[in-house]
Amino acid sequence: MAIVHTDNIKDNMILSEEVKDIKGRLLLKKGQQMGPSHIRILKMWGVTEVNVAGEEEGEKETESAIDQKQIEKTREDVRQNFRHVDLNHPAARELFRLAVQFRTGEDSSKGIIAIPSSKLGDSVQLTSPDIRKKIMLQEVKLPEIPSIVFELNDIMADPLASADDIARIVSKSPSLATLLLKIVNSAFYGFPSKIDSISRAVTIIGTREIGSLALGISVITIFEGIPEKLMDMFAFMRHGFACGIISRILSAQKDMPQTEQLFVSGLLHDIGRAIIYKYFPDHAGVLLSRSIKSGNLLYQEEVSCLGCGHTGIGRILLKKWKLPFNLENNISCHHNPSAAPNPAQASIVHVADIIANAMGLGSSGERLVPPLDTNAWDSLGLSPSCFDVVIRQAINQLSAFDSFLRQKKE
Repeated sequence: MAIVHTDNIKDNMILSEEVKDIKGRLLLKKGQQMGPSHIRILKMWGVTEVNVAGEEEGEKETESAIDQKQIEKTREDVRQNFRHVDLNHPAARELFRLAVQFRTGEDSSKGIIAIPSSKLGDSVQLTSPDIRKKIMLQEVKLPEIPSIVFELNDIMADPLASADDIARIVSKSPSLATLLLKIVNSAFYGFPSKIDSISRAVTIIGTREIGSLALGISVITIFEGIPEKLMDMFAFMRHGFACGIISRILSAQKDMPQTEQLFVSGLLHDIGRAIIYKYFPDHAGVLLSRSIKSGNLLYQEEVSCLGCGHTGIGRILLKKWKLPFNLENNISCHHNPSAAPNPAQASIVHVADIIANAMGLGSSGERLVPPLDTNAWDSLGLSPSCFDVVIRQAINQLSAFDSFLRQKKE
């Protein structure tokens, strides 16, 4: 009997022990002969290793010998990214370890936007525009929300709404309907058989779940056209999707209701930053440059440079669009979840954002890992041991969105 990493499992290997998920639910029985479908199940649920019969220490021979200097370099790069995080905290320490492991052997700056400071206007001196005041006085015209989002909101609020009702609305946008079907047939949900219609997807997954997913995707696409010199939209949207997926996984682990709403909260958590890039590009350039030079977190520079932070801007935008209060709660408080009206949900998005930043899964411009709100962490009752499973599961599910994101970039 030997422990074999999921990536090294071969067809016809025999499990010598049961395989269970993080909650103890049985995934595969002892004696199961492994095949592609079983390996897919393990990866989908974030299982990293299994016990198999008849295998000795040969697996160690398959492990690549990574140059120690590369490991040390990666560790130092990651340490710089974690400079605002207290590594004495067990959760932060485990996340740091996994970040080093994840980035070793790859480009350790993967997902981080490398923008020359000369393009950011770092020498430009601009007066703080106080974006919040300009928005409230309607000097800045915020984007209008697509009509389909209002219709989705109404349907999700109607207890008598049917699968056909939401399918009818989603089908008004063929591109949205096609994308949703791709997602529900991907590792994001992991259904064993193909779902070939929106109405069937709603029946199986739920009206609120499909509605929330459609709402989030419809909103995030509004912000195409952000200047490339400031932000790579592929990276920006990938960070949002990563945070959404991780929020969904964490909330499912805590048996929270409305996991799809937490997905949308994570997806849109930096939407206020998109407003800054789109409507105040010169100030955004100075902001990014100041953050690089000072070593401060990006949101720490926002108030002094712009008059308010991206979380406050996000709150104004969500109020204007009349989106559900829970979204406003989770998005506007994701850097300070202990102060949120509903701290549990905001804490989920907070932790998800930290994980996505630590792993370099896309970027909204932030190069550093935000500090962990330890009170929020304690209130969730999570264990640092969950990170490995959550990250593997999230990366697997994120692949469902990559083709969509690349298409948007092109």
